[in-house]
Amino acid sequence: MATTTQAAPVDTSQVAGRRDVHYNAVDDILADAERLAAGGYTRLGNWPLGKMAKHITNAFNMALDGPPTKVPLPIRVIARWLYKDKAIQKMRPGFKLNATMAKHFVPGDTSDAEGIESLRTACRRWKSEKQRHPHPFFGKLTDDEWNRLMLRHAEMHMSFLVPK
Repeated sequence: MATTTQAAPVDTSQVAGRRDVHYNAVDDILADAERLAAGGYTRLGNWPLGKMAKHITNAFNMALDGPPTKVPLPIRVIARWLYKDKAIQKMRPGFKLNATMAKHFVPGDTSDAEGIESLRTACRRWKSEKQRHPHPFFGKLTDDEWNRLMLRHAEMHMSFLVPK
């Protein structure tokens, strides 16, 4: 059971008290989500566990199935040049998707159980399916870059959920 710590949306780039999360494999993401659901958590950011798990699922599915929309070339060039290596090493909170991308990647309300089940399916797919499409911002990535990017993305989001 989650505890909400704020009434209005927060600027996630300014949140203090986030937990230090590090995943070595996609199974670590799922195990962490299951532990949080079972033991309860305090939410420091804007999204509960279910919505977060579904968002992480959407990122896995985008890599496996292809991006739903194209990012303009100037933005892709800048992202590859300035942000790709940093994102693969550690993601910083506070990035806002534009409305077009948000409608594909930001899920609506999702129960913890539903989000975790979608994440379970995505993790299974990630381990068994080898096809990876180019990232909408960063372009073609190696398998290692894709894995690190997905792990860092999940770490950043899950750091906003503190176990009780």
